[in-house]
Amino acid sequence: MGGGYTQSPGGFASPALSQGGEKKGRTRTTQIIPCTVSQLMSASQSDEAFRVGDVEVAQVTIVGIIRSTDKSMTNIQYKVDDMTSAPMDVKQWVDTEDPSVDGNVLPPGTYVKISGNLRSFQNNRSVVAFSVRPLEDMNEITSHMLEVVQAHMVLGKPRSSDQPGQSASVLMQPAGSMAGIVGGGYAGACDMVNNGLSANQNQVLSLIRGCPDPRGISIHDLKMRLGNLSMAVIKQVVEFLSNEGHIFSTIDEDHFKSTDCDE
Repeated sequence: MGGGYTQSPGGFASPALSQGGEKKGRTRTTQIIPCTVSQLMSASQSDEAFRVGDVEVAQVTIVGIIRSTDKSMTNIQYKVDDMTSAPMDVKQWVDTEDPSVDGNVLPPGTYVKISGNLRSFQNNRSVVAFSVRPLEDMNEITSHMLEVVQAHMVLGKPRSSDQPGQSASVLMQPAGSMAGIVGGGYAGACDMVNNGLSANQNQVLSLIRGCPDPRGISIHDLKMRLGNLSMAVIKQVVEFLSNEGHIFSTIDEDHFKSTDCDE
């Protein structure tokens, strides 16, 4: 084992610590790093290298919902939203000469797991994807959130003042690699678990939980962001979530907040 570990496919591995001529303290990873969009957008950059906190990242995975698509002869461009930041630009190249490469366009409203390389061109960051896969189970959202937290705790540079038993305090650090988790819709404090909810119910609940407005999110905003669902379905889901105690109305009967994330 050597103190390291390897996650399931699409996960991450233990860090390959610097040796020889590399600068002391530099940390590289040998596999894909789970991240949130806000972490990628706020990552520091030096030349072609990106750092999330103390971890240098290149290949990453994100999980989110497709907001828009645009296909050309050579590529498919998605905007993917994980509720932690503005939607991320994702580009997937299409190999017209290889029929085995899937060139199908996934529609807006599809939850996906994306693996690819973080790139920056003219100050615009994007992920060049080598895999865009629809989620088979909404539990993958929860799994990804936990992998993000675990990856950046394990791979991040340990603080000299850290003592055994203090690992929980790292989760509360508002700076560095954890900022994108604590500050966004993927906030670990929410502990987003499915509890038997359907895909539609999880989509609505995820948006309500991710809304930073103290007044909550309106049902009309939900409809705008969930173009794949009808207003009738959204109202039915909202009523169910309210009756089950997951959400509550705020300034009127059309604005809702999550009870789980209420401070």
